[in-house]
Amino acid sequence: MKKALLFIPVPIILLIFLLSNLQESTPKINKQSIVKGPSDWMSQQRMYPYDEIKQDVYLSEMKKANQHYANRNGEIEWEFVGPTNIGGRITDIEMPAGQSLVIYIGGASGGVLKTEDAGSSWEQKFTGVPTISIGDIAIDPKDPDILYVGTGEANASSYSFLGSGIYKSLDGGNSWQYSGLEESAYIGRIIVDHTNSQRVFTAACGTLFSQNETRGIYRTDDGGENWEQVLSVSDSTAAIDLVQHPTDPNILYAAFWERERGLTWRKSFGPSSGIWKTTDGGDNWVELSNGLPGDTDKGRIGLTISVSNPDVLYAMYDMPSQTMYVYKTIDGGASWQRVDNNYLHGMGSSFAWYFGQIRVDPTDENRVYTLGQIMFRTNNSGDNWSQIDNNVHVDHHAMFFDQESGIVYLGNDGGLYRSSNNGNSWTKINNLPLTQFYGFDISNTDPDFMIGGTQDNNSIRTIGGNTMNWQVVWGGDGMQCAINQQDNDIAYVESQWGGLGRSFNATSTWPSFDYIADAMYNDRTNWSAPIALTPENDQVVYFGTYRVWKSTQNGSSWSAVSEDLTDGGSNSFNTLTTLAVSPLNENYVLAGSADGNVHISLDAGFGWNSISDGLPDRWITRVAFDPIDEETIYVTVSGFRWDEALPHVYKSTNLGDSWIEISGDLPEIPINTIVINPTNNEELIVGTDAGTYITHNGGANWESMSGNMPQTPIVSLRINPLTNWLYAATYGNSIYKVDLDDLYVGNKEQIASSQNFDTKMVYNGSSKYILIENNEPQSFQINVFSLSGRKLGTFSSGLLQVEKAQFDVTKYFETSKEMLLFEIVGKSQSQTLKAI
Repeated sequence: MKKALLFIPVPIILLIFLLSNLQESTPKINKQSIVKGPSDWMSQQRMYPYDEIKQDVYLSEMKKANQHYANRNGEIEWEFVGPTNIGGRITDIEMPAGQSLVIYIGGASGGVLKTEDAGSSWEQKFTGVPTISIGDIAIDPKDPDILYVGTGEANASSYSFLGSGIYKSLDGGNSWQYSGLEESAYIGRIIVDHTNSQRVFTAACGTLFSQNETRGIYRTDDGGENWEQVLSVSDSTAAIDLVQHPTDPNILYAAFWERERGLTWRKSFGPSSGIWKTTDGGDNWVELSNGLPGDTDKGRIGLTISVSNPDVLYAMYDMPSQTMYVYKTIDGGASWQRVDNNYLHGMGSSFAWYFGQIRVDPTDENRVYTLGQIMFRTNNSGDNWSQIDNNVHVDHHAMFFDQESGIVYLGNDGGLYRSSNNGNSWTKINNLPLTQFYGFDISNTDPDFMIGGTQDNNSIRTIGGNTMNWQVVWGGDGMQCAINQQDNDIAYVESQWGGLGRSFNATSTWPSFDYIADAMYNDRTNWSAPIALTPENDQVVYFGTYRVWKSTQNGSSWSAVSEDLTDGGSNSFNTLTTLAVSPLNENYVLAGSADGNVHISLDAGFGWNSISDGLPDRWITRVAFDPIDEETIYVTVSGFRWDEALPHVYKSTNLGDSWIEISGDLPEIPINTIVINPTNNEELIVGTDAGTYITHNGGANWESMSGNMPQTPIVSLRINPLTNWLYAATYGNSIYKVDLDDLYVGNKEQIASSQNFDTKMVYNGSSKYILIENNEPQSFQINVFSLSGRKLGTFSSGLLQVEKAQFDVTKYFETSKEMLLFEIVGKSQSQTLKAI
């Protein structure tokens, strides 16, 4: 079914991302031929209009962004907003031997977190590197301060961000240095030899969307200074798993997975998938075959070796038709026997390539765990299997056994869990800042009320502003969302493929949401369909499929108000991705599409004109109106440069008749979102795949403003006009906020000591006045704005001496239901008052 409304969490594999090839040119997509599934959305917007991404371009531009991050203003202090109780996708868990308090976890797009108190608190450790998607973590068994991190999530999933190689730390993660294999793309496993810290092995997957020779097993004998490829199967077969004998370091087993990927197709099975063994430290390898699937299509393979009896290994094979096989050897791989007894059919659903992990208890060779969409355990080497993930989030990717405490740790798309009884029951560790957001909104008048859509963790909400009190309000993958700023009890959420819901009690303790997308159900719809509310009208809502729908009754009824605004076609690629309504003129509406089209309506959606000329043929991520000049609009785009330069931010001062690029010195990476300072439209802020950037001169120059925030992908930015705080929703590290007053005018303590005037609001009955206490002769201009950014008026004080003066502003409240902003601009300074 194209769309389904779900009221419980469902496992959705987010979308496979990018990669690369090293050819000199690549044909563009045949837009009409694309057949799109859930796992294509994030990759397509970054590749369009090509089939692939140049790996060298990606790496160079991410390095440029990393240099900007290194040169950022370190005094910018972002505050963490949350959530921590929702979780996000974990790709690896590691602990130093004998240290039960220390845990490292790798996030799919959230870096490396470390705890030194068994999970009571966490610290982000993976900073100062170009990419923070984690494939694997390894700790030196001889020195727990030495760590290796392989970048690039190996699960071929959602947005498996391309990695930039392996990084090494000598101080427990406090600092990192590049260690090599930049072109490996994704890392499946890293093993530090338990007898020789200088010898390290790595399973490198290679790129997703192209064949390349970097796939295989690599070895370094000098602690990561130099690497040698010691085993390669083919240019389309990834090294995905690797285990080492616990007493004989020269014996290793490697799993290979034949997989190829195109923009519109996936091949996750092939005859070259298999298991290989070395007995001389990697110099020579033999393929193991006795009892294993032969020359037939085989998928991803997971490996585990028994610590208590290293002649025992288990291998989990993803096979066609949702079949999962588990094999066991008791003679070091010389022969194998199938031991799943058909218990595991369907445990990986139709995307078992997303998982591929199997673990044997280090103290009991007969107790084995298989990780998939759901999880099973056997206590008798496979004679019987039991599902053991009740009351646990689905989609399992990582497991670690702490032999000192007896605790088993589990990582999945919902976060981190622990069990003290071998998985019979699980407790969630509810304090991890790893949530991956798709959409976000915040109340203008109550900044404690926030709502967001998240990857595989539903649409969520908080009304208390606490990092720990977010709750699920709508099922599925949460997508776009919106709060009615005139009446916060009205709010909108969305699941994948346009599953739109609305609430009339969104701020209550137990809000209810109703499905309201019946009218659009059969339309061609984007994975994350756009919604836009009208800033000064509490009834009018717009929704995008391949055309624009409008409701004048808060979604109770809908009418299609446009024709097809895409290039056409019969699939979900040709759909709208972004909508915006002007805060200055509610008749002005913008629409942008996945296939590079931008349209404008000047009559509240009833007539539309294409304004795409002058814009690149790229996926449109955001359209936006200027909050001060109603004829100024903005467009941001996704994608990576191929042979041509690719600016990502555009501006028009004539409603799209012509465009200028204002990307300045931004790195050429996807821009996912944009906001404009409502009192100074020379100040723009964008969210990119590598953090936030700000310009103070209309886009001529940009600087990183990520401050102390991780260099994480930013998917949504919102300025709360009541507090003047900027909120950044990330894809991997939850939400942060920063006080824009600090960004614009510096340290607040310095302001207070040098202020040459002061202001306050004075109330006298129903009348409202601005009181200015002036400390030197000067004139003042008072600008009046609605919270949505619409300018309501302006007036001058005339020349004031050192005196107090009072100005009546009552008339501005007579036609406004909401809080107003008064910007008082003096000779050299300005202040802002808020009143209702």
